[in-house]
Amino acid sequence: MLILSLLGLIPFAIGGFMNFFMLSHPENLPPYALIAVATLLVWALIAFIAKPFVKDTKKLLIAFNLPAFAVLILLCVQELVFKSYWQNPLGLWTQLYYLPLINISARLTMWSSRLFVVYCAAFLLLLAASFLGCKLRKN
Repeated sequence: MLILSLLGLIPFAIGGFMNFFMLSHPENLPPYALIAVATLLVWALIAFIAKPFVKDTKKLLIAFNLPAFAVLILLCVQELVFKSYWQNPLGLWTQLYYLPLINISARLTMWSSRLFVVYCAAFLLLLAASFLGCKLRKN
């Protein structure tokens, strides 16, 4: 279960790399939609591979998506409680976690002006991808 939770930190690495690339090459935009789809496919693949080792789908989903949920809570506190994002490494990294999925989740939530809604959609996409990975393994 600990390994699953550690694998749940993968979006930090992807978001950090995207941030580095965008800051060092501002003239070249990365393929945001492709990165989002690839992130979701990797998320589903990890759940697919992990399913034989964790019999209970609910436990797998909780352990694997726990980091994503913790980041979502931190983002909620920043945006809805403090009304601003923290100007420290924790504030930056919480925003970078969902950066790989912002392209798709923002399209799904165009009706909202709140960034937190976009983050919620990104979390639900991760949750759905991991659930799909588990279900594909089960069949």
